[in-house]
Amino acid sequence: MRIFQLSYLLEKDNEFPQQNAYFNNSLAYYSNGHYAMAIGELEKIQYNNLIIPLYLRSQLLKGRCYENLQRWESAAYIYKSLYENIPLMQDYSAYYLGKVYLNMPDKKSAIESFQKILEEHPDSALIPRVRYQVALIYLEEGHLEYFLEECSLALDVAIEEQFKARILIRISDVLWENGQFINSLMHLKDLIENNYDRERVASHENLFVKRYLIVREDNIEMTPDLLLFCAGIYFNYRQYEVAESIYDEVIALQPAQLEMAGVFYNKARAAHYQGDYERAIGQCIYILENYAGPEDIIIRTIYLYAGALLSSGNRAMAVEKYREIIEKFPESYFAQSSYLRLSEIEFLRNQEIEGLEILDQLIVAYPKSSQAREASWKLARYYTNQDEAENALKYYRIIYDNFPESSQADDALYWFGKLQFSLNKEEGLQAHRILMDRYPDSFYTFYVPEELRREVKDIAEIIENSKSISIENIKNNYKPANNLARLAIYKAELLSTIDLYQESASEIIKALDYESGNIFLIYLLTELYYKNQEYYRSIGWAQTLFNYFLNNNKIKEMPFLFWRYAFPDNYISTISTWTSHYNLDPYLVLATIREESHFNNYSESRAGARGLMQIILSTGEWISQKLDYQQFDYDLLFELDVNIHFGCWYLKYLQEKYNNNYYLIISGYNAGPGITDRWIERFDVNKIDFFVENIPYQETTEHIKKVMRSYRIYKIIYDN
Repeated sequence: MRIFQLSYLLEKDNEFPQQNAYFNNSLAYYSNGHYAMAIGELEKIQYNNLIIPLYLRSQLLKGRCYENLQRWESAAYIYKSLYENIPLMQDYSAYYLGKVYLNMPDKKSAIESFQKILEEHPDSALIPRVRYQVALIYLEEGHLEYFLEECSLALDVAIEEQFKARILIRISDVLWENGQFINSLMHLKDLIENNYDRERVASHENLFVKRYLIVREDNIEMTPDLLLFCAGIYFNYRQYEVAESIYDEVIALQPAQLEMAGVFYNKARAAHYQGDYERAIGQCIYILENYAGPEDIIIRTIYLYAGALLSSGNRAMAVEKYREIIEKFPESYFAQSSYLRLSEIEFLRNQEIEGLEILDQLIVAYPKSSQAREASWKLARYYTNQDEAENALKYYRIIYDNFPESSQADDALYWFGKLQFSLNKEEGLQAHRILMDRYPDSFYTFYVPEELRREVKDIAEIIENSKSISIENIKNNYKPANNLARLAIYKAELLSTIDLYQESASEIIKALDYESGNIFLIYLLTELYYKNQEYYRSIGWAQTLFNYFLNNNKIKEMPFLFWRYAFPDNYISTISTWTSHYNLDPYLVLATIREESHFNNYSESRAGARGLMQIILSTGEWISQKLDYQQFDYDLLFELDVNIHFGCWYLKYLQEKYNNNYYLIISGYNAGPGITDRWIERFDVNKIDFFVENIPYQETTEHIKKVMRSYRIYKIIYDN
């Protein structure tokens, strides 16, 4: 290990220029598919104790070249020689040797090679992959029981969620093909419940439902837990009638292992969401008359009962039920939410004073709760729209003082400063100084007075200054102290040099097991996924980096590269093609994709929105007609070029409709142009901050702010 570290440092200092030149030449040949020429360069690199990392890389790359040329005997010789002569990374030498044996084919030798890893390197990051390789060999030989056993062992030691998903979907498929339908569904359920594959949640849920229906057609008896799980999927996709029918089936079974009050509650919810409030009320009454617990279900039932009463027009009785929750279960989340509902009822009755008083009662009773924050925001916005600045200021201050880490703290600071500015200019400016210092990336920092933007470092200056912060700074400040984590970094860097990104990522994830949350490790993982074009996972880890620096008030210490990873220009070639065609701002498209799908090409919402720009079926069909697509298919929305083309066309349509007003374009894209038109009639578009905050749909308000914030950051990062 010490010799390896020394040679690693010497190599970093370019103490071996000739050998590095040979390796770089070979890497260039390899990248262009000239494998024989790459081998010729690699053969010039001879073993030396002082160039162990370089020698390892060169031999692993040579092995890959032989594999691509299908010269399996030569590849096996390389990996076998590495295993016998270089102690470091023996697990990888044996792993690739085993895979070569599979191609020869020599399954017996492959299993022996894999077995060496299991016995001699039990802590290797490769163990889950080795177990899975062995499982696949057993599967190919028809040993289903051994396949399942090895897969189970792989799952036990696997850390990577995506790898667990890969194993579970394979098990599910194999069991399905072998007629073990219930077990197949159980493994698919495990995958979905644990959210192992965040990129393809909807596709796995759709597969579960498809297989569930086949099982039902064959009259195979379903377990109650599978029935309830499937009902939950139907419910989430707003197929409430189907969900309710499944709940009825479980109720008819009356399984002893289930808490039946919860099943009845879900049945009542399904009726409520179908708009059948009387039936929902009847179900709630049945639960309350026949079940004494569990307490959580009883509270939820009373809350649902109150909601159904309110929706059916019985406000007086709804008030009774909300007050019952507050009195009987004051520590419950639903007691706090009941205050909000009571306030809404008073506003519906046009008794605004009473509604405001109830919100104040909530703040006093639960000052640190999320509902108190919501109540404070409602009061602040009410008084802002009533031009009662003094009252509004009180509640904006409550939000910032009590909830500085919340998503509304920056909003509250902006509005506090804006209202205070007319009463006491210096206090207003001070609030905006705090906003720009504490939340420099906020949507609202772009709306503070120009004089302050010239005085305080804004996001543009922070990003510009970040270009002088090197990754070496991050490495020096955050490099892991744990020796095993450091060794994993060496291995990961070696593997990534020859494009072995998945194995490299496994090493970093293993290192995070030693030092959870380490910033340097998270950076390496972000970079690996980016290089491997796994953009959804890359941006997820980049957001973790961004949140760390922002939440710890260290945003000015974040390197420029981190900004680019957090706001990437993935698929820019395709985006540029269509933005040029439609005369669109490419940064608006990038910002839209970032906030709609986080660059997940397989993204599918439960409302059916698909792809990078989240286009629903009806909108896709309409756009396809406008573009004269002869054979539009729903699955086309998963195709990168089609999805971006459709999204750009729709943005162009909204751009023309709303005269290039980005706020209205984003609103139209999120909520629909018809609804946006109604908001334009109700609210003054010339006061854009008021317009955005007064939109009745909180989701659209937040979406506009997110996209516009991303848009401005994109312009700062990429304009030059």
